[in-house]
Amino acid sequence: MFHDLVFGLRLERPEPGSALPDRYGSAGHIPISLDAPFGPTGPMLFRFGDILSLLFGWSTVQRGMRVSDPDHLLFDYTRVMMGFRLFRAAPKHIEMIGLGGGSLAKACYRSLPDCDITVIEIDPDVIALRQQFHIPPDDHRFRVICADGADYLAASAGRPDILFIDGFDSKGLPPTLSRQGFYDNCRARLGPDGLLVANLCDNSMAFATLVRRIAASFDGRVIAIPAERRGNRVVFASADRAFPPSFEMLGTAAQSLSCQEIVDYSIKARRIMPALRRWAKRQPRSQIRL
Repeated sequence: MFHDLVFGLRLERPEPGSALPDRYGSAGHIPISLDAPFGPTGPMLFRFGDILSLLFGWSTVQRGMRVSDPDHLLFDYTRVMMGFRLFRAAPKHIEMIGLGGGSLAKACYRSLPDCDITVIEIDPDVIALRQQFHIPPDDHRFRVICADGADYLAASAGRPDILFIDGFDSKGLPPTLSRQGFYDNCRARLGPDGLLVANLCDNSMAFATLVRRIAASFDGRVIAIPAERRGNRVVFASADRAFPPSFEMLGTAAQSLSCQEIVDYSIKARRIMPALRRWAKRQPRSQIRL
């Protein structure tokens, strides 16, 4: 029941058209395990069939991974966040606040072999689970740093091309990652053509407030894309005067990115286009390039 409610994957029955076998003949054959070495508030590891989940208590699913395919992006919002490549196809330096199960870190590491990636994670217990989630070890272009993300941005030097914000705890998005000053620091760190990619909960009151703050920091150049199940929205923001791009530029970017197993960028471009229309309606006609 937990698996069905949280993931909607219907007891490991493959989706229509899927090449995955029907691995379990009945519910009694499905492997189930719970590893909670860090106490009742998490993080906890919950295994149900082919899915390994990172939980912060029983009320918060932080990440999920398909054991048979660790690089698969299980949640839609992570695939939407990878849509950043439609705006910045080949970044040289990425910073991420929030490791979780490492889905985005792994996707960027595999897809962008020439990119330097730094991940900031505040919880050492989450970092300690990196092997279980097949997160690559630190090397010359990938590292995980245990630190407070807001403090790290304020105190350290850096000029990433892409800055991911995906730092949830058991209570949601922490206040330190929600304040106007934090988004101002994001803008200053990124520089004039950098791109912010933020995962936000689809809470009508909180979301509207956060988007206003991000817009204030990035000169109003903000678009938001809902995830399929409406549990999250992904915000893209940049101070670059060329952002957001025109429909034509978005389509060209999608065509230039080869179809990959991780993300189908033509589908992501179609998901982003309604957000471009909404943004255009709020702008003076002289600024519309769609």
